[in-house]
Amino acid sequence: MRRGSTSSVRYRRAMMLLASVGGNRVPVIAKVVQADEDTGRDTIHRFDEIGLACLDPNSLVAAPARLLGALPDCSSTGL
Repeated sequence: MRRGSTSSVRYRRAMMLLASVGGNRVPVIAKVVQADEDTGRDTIHRFDEIGLACLDPNSLVAAPARLLGALPDCSSTGL
């Protein structure tokens, strides 16, 4: 089930980044864009990692795969 169009996701993420650059804290940003605080933190951290590519609606999905690749045997059997 889709929660919104990709342009609305991109817009909300851009608003989070602009609010962060403006000096606002995560709780304030979350209220402004009506999102969870963790979503705001994830977006800001992802921007620090990959830049404006974080605005892509699919950019946050790839993060767990990178974590699995960091496991010593590159498998998730130990989870």
